[in-house]
Amino acid sequence: MGPLDLVLVLVVALLFFLAARYAWRHRNHSCGGDCSACPYHGQCGRKEKK
Repeated sequence: MGPLDLVLVLVVALLFFLAARYAWRHRNHSCGGDCSACPYHGQCGRKEKK
């Protein structure tokens, strides 16, 4: 295994870690942004981005 292979493995591992962290932080946010079609639009507590 050469240095280029090691760099590629590290990049893939980093991307996997970032994707898993994003999924973990957003695990309870299933809102797609289309409030008119959402059955819970009256009870939505979604924060608007500033």
